[in-house]
Amino acid sequence: MKKQNLIQLQKDYRAAQKCLIGFNVNDIYDMKAVALAAEEANCPVMVMTYPPVVDLNSSYLCKKMVEGIQPYTKQPIYLHLDHSVSVDMCKQAIDDGYDSVMIDGSQKSLKENIAMTKEVTRYAESAGVLVEAEIGKIMGRNVVVKCDDDFLASVADVKAIVEEANPHIMAVGIGTAHGFTPTSPKIHFDRLLEISEAIPNPLVLHGGTGIPDLDIQKAITMGVAKLNVGTIVHTTYMRELYNEIGKDINGAYPPFLMKEVIPRIKDVVLNRLEAVNFKNELV
Repeated sequence: MKKQNLIQLQKDYRAAQKCLIGFNVNDIYDMKAVALAAEEANCPVMVMTYPPVVDLNSSYLCKKMVEGIQPYTKQPIYLHLDHSVSVDMCKQAIDDGYDSVMIDGSQKSLKENIAMTKEVTRYAESAGVLVEAEIGKIMGRNVVVKCDDDFLASVADVKAIVEEANPHIMAVGIGTAHGFTPTSPKIHFDRLLEISEAIPNPLVLHGGTGIPDLDIQKAITMGVAKLNVGTIVHTTYMRELYNEIGKDINGAYPPFLMKEVIPRIKDVVLNRLEAVNFKNELV
């Protein structure tokens, strides 16, 4: 297993219309499921830790968990800090060996977003760590959206943050939403195309749980080189664990329960890996 630098990998994937999927994980069990799926699909994967996971476990422990899980697959496992609004958390993750970090200033003014992103990008440079920034809003998780102009990423704003803060990849608000949605998200492909033509950076599509496969594949042809998937992973984990515990709550024992649950999480992860139609020419 040769682990290519993630910054270069993302550039290569955008050029070749390929996509790396980042899966939000919470512990060693769903992380193992992602590794097993990567091995079966024969493609690299990313595991992402959301700030509450880092707050509970520390970025140091999360890094050590990836190192412990890596032997389950010959494919590279990249570790990413997802949606951090804290510059300090990003810096600590960089120090602890993360492959990439996301500094999310999308709820701030453009000026504040640029300043936060610039600080993280400069800190990450010497370590060769990829930095993801965000413009626009990803709906869901109590994000308030008033109109299209409120959540759609502005092409001018995207260009400004790329030129002034120099992040490696850009997450852009184009209509996707975190979590399950009553109907399929309305993706503004016209805006995605405008952004793709305006900057060379690989783009990131958040809210991968609810996006139809054909929309994912269309987005990949427009510069999306990273897809985030979270909700379907942890809801499968919780639902299947709940069902197993309910069979004999007094006799429930974690190793026996997780032996049943991990393969079910793996199947969900594998399904999402298949959705990006990986061909592996770049692996």
